[in-house]
Formats: sequence, C-alpha cells, structure tokens
Amino acid sequence: MGKRIRLIVAAFLFVGWLGWLGATALTKSHAPVVSRVQAANATVAVVAELTNGEDGRAVHLIRQVPQLGPQPVALNEKADRPAIMVKVVEALKGGPAPGTQIGVANLPDCVGYTGPGRYLLLLNKDPASHFEANREAYTLVGRQHPSGAELSDIGPPTIYPYSDKTAEDIQKQVNKLLP
Repeated sequence: MGKRIRLIVAAFLFVGWLGWLGATALTKSHAPVVSRVQAANATVAVVAELTNGEDGRAVHLIRQVPQLGPQPVALNEKADRPAIMVKVVEALKGGPAPGTQIGVANLPDCVGYTGPGRYLLLLNKDPASHFEANREAYTLVGRQHPSGAELSDIGPPTIYPYSDKTAEDIQKQVNKLLP
C-alpha cells in the first residue's frame, strides 16, 4: 500500500509540474530580449518606422574631416534591407522628436530586420556628420563585449521588432537598461 501511495503522489506532482510549465510557456512574453551591453553603450533609444531601401540608391553622408572640411560619402541602399533614412515614432531615451527624419549610416547592415514596420533602434549620434538636407546622422550600436570593446568583426548590430504585442515588455526593458 505504501508504494502505491508514493506512486500516486509522484504522478500527481509530475502532472502538476507539467501543468505549471505549460502555463508558464503560454503566458511568457514573446518580446525580444534587448542586449544589456548594447543598451549600456547607446546614448539614444528610439522607436522608428523602417521601410525597404531602394536598390542602388545613394544617400549622401557629409562628414566633417579635420583640416579637409566637409567630405561627402555615398552610402548605397539595398532592396531587401532597411532604408538609411527613417522616421522617429517615439523617443525612448534622448534623441530627436517624434516625426523627425534621421539617417542611420549602418542600418542596412543590421540583424533583426524582417520587413517594413516599427523597430527599436539603439543609437549613438555622430556629431561630426549629417545627411543631405541637414538631417542628423546616427549609427546603430554594434555588438559589444561586456568590457565595452566593440566587436565590429564579430557581426552586425541588432535591431528589435516593436509592435503592440511587444511594446510594453520592450519599454520595461529599455527603462531598466537606460535610466
């Protein structure tokens, strides 16, 4: 009789544990996890509306070079990648006002782009540069080593999809990571 009771208790606990795992999986947030190190190295966090780039279209970045003055640099867009010029929807930390058009020089090289829509961009302003029509220039914060050293040769910077389903969770992460 003792073995039977232990088996019933063990089965009951096992089924309860499986139920708890199932409930946890169903109620878990499906928002992407924002990199702490990437966020720590960003000075600006914005939600921006991204569109596909026009294949071969050149966008001109004007860079101030000491002793040489303004130097234009042509950045080429790609059709299946995000356009360089984006519209800010919401400024989460610093950055330009909503509705402002900004340029993000390394945006076509990012990871996480799944098509047109809203994305969280962790940026640093490039004070020595601007785009055509005096639009502010930014760069996506790349992958970082916990010590703060940039790992540009490891892989491209990451952007995070932002939707009505993920907005609350991403905003909590950004508020915690970017005081």
